Amino acid sequence: MPAKTKHNKDMVTTDADASDHTDSQDPDNRCLEGAEVSSDEGSETIADSAPISKKAELAEEDIGKKINQMRLDKGYSQRKLARMAGLTNTAISSIERNKVSPAINTLKAILQVLDSDLTTFFSDEWKERKPRVVVTPQDLLELSEPNSRVSLKQVYNCSTTKNLGFLIETYQPNSATEEKITHEGEEIGTVIEGKIVIRIEDSTYLLSKGDSYVIDTSHPHTFINPTDSITRIVSAHTPTTY
Repeated sequence: MPAKTKHNKDMVTTDADASDHTDSQDPDNRCLEGAEVSSDEGSETIADSAPISKKAELAEEDIGKKINQMRLDKGYSQRKLARMAGLTNTAISSIERNKVSPAINTLKAILQVLDSDLTTFFSDEWKERKPRVVVTPQDLLELSEPNSRVSLKQVYNCSTTKNLGFLIETYQPNSATEEKITHEGEEIGTVIEGKIVIRIEDSTYLLSKGDSYVIDTSHPHTFINPTDSITRIVSAHTPTTY
């Protein structure tokens, strides 16, 4: 089923080269104020694998919430964590949303990428951050690589229960995202400066300042700035998969 768009411009064709924009390295600690210590301890088996601790309490252990916070504290997108851990983006998304419980080997692989281990993960050393109300420019989480010509800054307030992601995007002249991005959910955005070409499977759309789009992000898509000027977009997506 084709993706929906809210303001589709004339169909255009462009051969602009795509440049990767995966993710950044560790940001500074943004949410240490008001940190609370989690007292839950792991206590069950995970996905019928070897036991972590006592069985009675793991049902209360929010594995997905911990992984989500640890990933964002590292400044990694779900795609980057999935790639480094040898998993799919869908798998990481499902684990973070507690739709599935990871097997022990899977959890070990994830924690290794996040510079942690099972003992620390299921101990009171893990601290849940206190969500912010105000997110300053310095608190924005850059998800692109340092050398990328596409900047994707996530409005990250340290909440582990949020259902909406929000990005402030900047595309340098003649730049693009990686080819054929896919992730579950829906994305809505508005061009606030410049122009952007959106390729969705076999369709191509040109949007100018003031135009908005609505897309099903499970369809492969690429964003391209084919102009000699900077393009800026603000976008929201749900779930918080990226």
